[in-house]
Amino acid sequence: MKKVQLTLFGEDLIVVNKSLQKFDDDAFDKTTSSGKFLPRVQLMTSNTKKCKDGKFPINHYALVDGSSYIDIGTEVDMIVIAWRPKALDTGNQIIAVYDPEHSEFQRIQDEADEKDSNCMFGPEYLVYVPEREKFATFFFGNKSARKEAANMKSQMHKGATAKSAHLSNKNHDWWSILIVACSSPMGAPEQEDILAQLENFNNPPDTEIEKVTDGDESSRAR
Repeated sequence: MKKVQLTLFGEDLIVVNKSLQKFDDDAFDKTTSSGKFLPRVQLMTSNTKKCKDGKFPINHYALVDGSSYIDIGTEVDMIVIAWRPKALDTGNQIIAVYDPEHSEFQRIQDEADEKDSNCMFGPEYLVYVPEREKFATFFFGNKSARKEAANMKSQMHKGATAKSAHLSNKNHDWWSILIVACSSPMGAPEQEDILAQLENFNNPPDTEIEKVTDGDESSRAR
């Protein structure tokens, strides 16, 4: 048998006709995703665990999918597709509630402003991030984000750019979400893909157990 010298520095070690690869990149994405939950867009401020640990740059946005945190920059262009109400309790058991009339939604809403309650509520948006070719959710769950949520809603079915804003009061200063109209051209997903995502987004269970990695979703800006 003829010996072949292999090179390990960036070169292919074997030669295979690409047509022999049965499954495509879309299939790979589906089998490596975190399951039924869409990834989420999250502003990583200084009070998030990964920023405190020096593992993620402060005031950058992350595309979070399970334990994967992808840095998508200080400004993120996205298409705003739909919204739904959401209440989230990230205490001993992580509970997401989507029905505002449900008793658990009302309990979480009542406790949200209590210190260290681990409760949040607000609108959650279905968005498409063209740079990553990904659908995702974007939750406006704390007090500062809820004040900015109307600016996101005003861009419904249009392009929005998520930035960050420095806020302060007499005792504290912090960073929060800032939404402006997007001025850059963006590619849109296929209509059938939008409709498929909308079907799931618009029909969540009343309550569900939702995995949140490293407690970062429960980190609370003011």
